[in-house]
Amino acid sequence: MAKYVYPAIFTKEGGQYSVRFPDIPNCMTQGEDISDAVENVEDALCLVLYHMEQRGEVAPVASDPISLVPSEGEFISFVNCDTIEYKKFYFEKL
Repeated sequence: MAKYVYPAIFTKEGGQYSVRFPDIPNCMTQGEDISDAVENVEDALCLVLYHMEQRGEVAPVASDPISLVPSEGEFISFVNCDTIEYKKFYFEKL
């Protein structure tokens, strides 16, 4: 288990945001506003990476953010994930 940082692409759709990871196609989420989207995307990333670790899969290499070009209405932000802390919080409660 480890700490990770991945670029995420946020897309504004009306007043809401959808978020996806170019390096992890099955990891996406959304939020009613930017604050909600940021909270949800951190949880989504940790959940996907935690389950990958449990299955013995190697996490994908994060894209070089300079190579990512957002489309109209999108922006890129980095998302941190610590699967050790995630496991402690969600799976090792006393």
